[in-house]
Formats: sequence, structure tokens, C-alpha cells
Amino acid sequence: MIDTDFSEILLRITGIIFYIIPIIVFIILAIYYISKVGSTKEGVLILIGNILLFIVAIIHQFLFMLVDSWGFNLYSIINSGVNFIAFIGSILFIIGFYLLIKKAIKGNNTTT
Repeated sequence: MIDTDFSEILLRITGIIFYIIPIIVFIILAIYYISKVGSTKEGVLILIGNILLFIVAIIHQFLFMLVDSWGFNLYSIINSGVNFIAFIGSILFIIGFYLLIKKAIKGNNTTT
């Protein structure tokens, strides 16, 4: 029993380290960018995308525990919805990052 609890705790911690912490770093960087440049489209898109990914990451850490009580069919539907939210967050991040790169390239071309 103790080994099972320890392994579950260890899995939670590694899930947090490898999945959630990088998202938190991106959120902090997006907030820093917005605080320095202002509320630009790219900054807001990157921030919203990462907040959605953060919410999904937290939900995924606990969602699997509900399979037994909800049944696999309901779990699959809810998991698909959560994954769709992650997809939207990723798309927002990609669009914001693209706009940021485009802006940086445009800025470099005007100075040379």
C-alpha cells in the first residue's frame, strides 16, 4: 500500500515537473513581454494559449481518477473536450508566436 502511494506521488511530481512547469515559465515570459511592450496581439495570444494549456495540464493530472466513477464512455467524451481546449490553446500560442517572429523579422529588416 505504501509503495503504491509513493509511486502515485512520484508520478504526480514528475508530471508536474515535465509538463506543467514549462507552461508556467511560458506564462511568466508572456506576462513579462506584455508588461514591457504592452498588450499586443501576439503577447495576449501567447498568454491566453498558455493559460488554456495550463488549465488542461492540471485537469489531465486528475482526470484519469474519474474513469472508474464515470465510466469509460463519459470519460472519453470529457477527455476529448479537454484535448480540444488544449488544441485551441496550442493554436493561439502558435499564432501569437508567429506574429511575434514576424514582428521581430520586420523590425530587423528596417534597421539594416
